[in-house]
Amino acid sequence: MKKLSVLFLFVILLLAACAERNKPTPPITPTPAVPSFLLPMDRVILRSASYTIVTKNPARTLTELQKTVEKAGGYLSSASSYSAAGSSNYASLSAKVPPEALPALGEAIDKMADPIQNRSVSVQDVTSDVLNLQQRYHDLTNAREELLWFLINDKDLDKFSTFGILQELLDTELKSVESQLVSYEQQSKLASFDITINQPASQALPVE
Repeated sequence: MKKLSVLFLFVILLLAACAERNKPTPPITPTPAVPSFLLPMDRVILRSASYTIVTKNPARTLTELQKTVEKAGGYLSSASSYSAAGSSNYASLSAKVPPEALPALGEAIDKMADPIQNRSVSVQDVTSDVLNLQQRYHDLTNAREELLWFLINDKDLDKFSTFGILQELLDTELKSVESQLVSYEQQSKLASFDITINQPASQALPVE
């Protein structure tokens, strides 16, 4: 009788072990990736450079500058030129370039210009603005989660419309803060480069 009891117990334990081994493994929920605009950062610097120069042939200078910008690793946002009899020709260019390329571009302009009428180089530290926006984003996210918790657990259906309005306001503010953070991130990676190219007034062709 004791042998049968021991054998029965052994079979029960064996079946339990097999069941545990064959039990499906619960799926691993991946940790959501943190958006790059929320990552910690030391400093956020925005750089830009703007020039107004004079050259004998603005269209040709514009073409040379386009090649120089692309060679520096930048890209054009816009470029245009204008020419008409009886008036000075001019051209303009706007581009995004790596911040470290600005000094080399300035040297290239020094060689092209005759002369430089205006030069403006700006360096702006917006680190505190970015940190404040990141904290604002976290606060809004937490508020939205708390609101959803109240919405799920509250039994008062009359409050649903109020919760809905508050959620819309939070979502709108979240999108606004995210847009500002993304803009700062993009501006810190690529500097603004703008130039206006004028022709000497003495070269304007007379109207016939």
